[in-house]
Amino acid sequence: MAEGLKFCPHCGAPVTPNDQQCPHCETDLRPFRTKPAQADQQKLNLSALYANPYREGMKRLKARESNDQAPVKHRWHWPWSKE
Repeated sequence: MAEGLKFCPHCGAPVTPNDQQCPHCETDLRPFRTKPAQADQQKLNLSALYANPYREGMKRLKARESNDQAPVKHRWHWPWSKE
C-alpha cells in the first residue's frame, strides 16, 4: 500500500494521513503505509535477466554482500617475480 492511505484495510473506515491507528477498529496503520525499500533500490534489467538469470542473481548477491562489508582485493604474486 502507498503512503496515501485513505481507508483502513481492515474495516474500511476513512483515515487521515496523520493517523497511526484506525479510529474505528484500532488497527495499526504503520505497516500499510510503508513502502517496500528493497523494491525501490533494485531495478530490473529484464533483457539481461532473461538472457542469463544466474549471472544477474550473482550480481545481486555480490551487491548485497558489498553493502555489508568492504570487498577484499586479492592480488596475484608469482614467487619468481622480482616485484
